[in-house]
Amino acid sequence: MIGDREFDSQEAFVRSGRRCGTPELNEFQRERVRAHLRTARANGMDAFAVTRLEIPVHLNVVHDGATGALTDQELEAQLNVLNDRFKPHDIVFTRASVDRTDDPVWFRMTMNSPAERKAKTALGKDQHRALNFYTAGIGDNLLGWATFPTDFAGDPVRDGVVMLYSTLPGGSSSPYDLGLTAVHEVGHWLGLYHTFQGGCTPPGDDITDTPFEASPNYGPADPTRDTCPNDGGHDPTTNYMDYTDDAGMTEFSPGQVTRIKEHVTLYRPDLLGAGLAGAADTARAGIDFETGTF
Repeated sequence: MIGDREFDSQEAFVRSGRRCGTPELNEFQRERVRAHLRTARANGMDAFAVTRLEIPVHLNVVHDGATGALTDQELEAQLNVLNDRFKPHDIVFTRASVDRTDDPVWFRMTMNSPAERKAKTALGKDQHRALNFYTAGIGDNLLGWATFPTDFAGDPVRDGVVMLYSTLPGGSSSPYDLGLTAVHEVGHWLGLYHTFQGGCTPPGDDITDTPFEASPNYGPADPTRDTCPNDGGHDPTTNYMDYTDDAGMTEFSPGQVTRIKEHVTLYRPDLLGAGLAGAADTARAGIDFETGTF
């Protein structure tokens, strides 16, 4: 059972849709990000100066009567999973607020739909300095989606992560019921691509220490999988940014952590706090962030 739909097998779920709805950027969009990073590094951006990120989270529970009406304990369990997986990299999440909305139309929102826009317009808070985390009974056979940091300037209302409520720890969407889908989607919100983006063609996901991967890995982590045999490494099936079952997801690479800190500095500087505000302003000098959303 995934959400409110029963599948004959996990393979049937995989065939019916995608685990994650976050879209891949095209080459023009990715090159624009690379240009921003080149400029910021030339301006002296130092990811290692970001020693700790503390991110407030506004938890927006959209439900249909009793369906999807998550408890405080279930929400706290999800925050605990986020902290368990990100805290080793000095990224922590704190609960800023919890709001519950009973709306059967918003509950069944799909990505980029009028329902998503209306829900986020009504419920979103402090998008420039917090994570808005929405749970609902989302459609299109998806487990979740997120906006990238690069989307923020063009459309701050849409900013945030949207999750199928039954993927939270203890939910009914096995094998996606340990809260790791949220780790995956928050990874996107912090600037990470799928490990399989770009396939076997350099630069892949733009992270030098994640091996190239021709296609997503569904099912358990597989240390022998090697879909790009010429790149010198097995597929990163234990990485949070692959599609592996929750139980097999265990790591971000050092390069991914550096990318997160660089993307926060560039596109979400209000998450850094006053101590690094000046350094972020210097890194961002000369970059045009207002040329439109991706």
